[in-house]
Amino acid sequence: MVLATSELINEIDTNKIVDIVSKNTIQGATIDLRIGEKARIQKRVDSPIDLSIMQDLDVLYEEVDLSNGYILKSGEYLYSETIEYIKIPTDKSALLLPRSSLARMGLLLPVSQYANPGYEGHLPIVIYNASQNDFIIPPYYRVMQIMLFELKGEAKAYKEQIDKKYFKESNIKIPEIDLIDKDELLSQLEKYE
Repeated sequence: MVLATSELINEIDTNKIVDIVSKNTIQGATIDLRIGEKARIQKRVDSPIDLSIMQDLDVLYEEVDLSNGYILKSGEYLYSETIEYIKIPTDKSALLLPRSSLARMGLLLPVSQYANPGYEGHLPIVIYNASQNDFIIPPYYRVMQIMLFELKGEAKAYKEQIDKKYFKESNIKIPEIDLIDKDELLSQLEKYE
């Protein structure tokens, strides 16, 4: 079941699911979320990035300040986070949706369209400029919306999962590579041959 306005207000008051809310951010069955003042832009590196080995991905990013707006060029993407701190109760999950006005201009939000039960932190925002034009991205702009769902059955909280690397994330966390256990995977696949 999708939570509508009255239930969203109740979740905000009772469970503090979103720490900063104004009258115009609750939109029927969603809550609008805004981009912060800091962001990262990906830099070009000389060699390919090998996802099969652990490495420092900090070299890929340059921090930029959005406080006066940042010009996002065509083909460039910006990585930031919501100003809102989100707390998803363990009996709920959330879908994250881009605001349609951005998509209609060619600004796409292609990352993290789901928040696990028990997730807590500043949600990541990635804006990719797929248009032929440059756009000035200001801070505090409403860029996406969160839609809460009530779960049927018991869910394992995000902080209790093996892959919980983004729990309580803040300060625009650098992505972490998930190393696969190739031998374990191959042995599991052999069972199906």
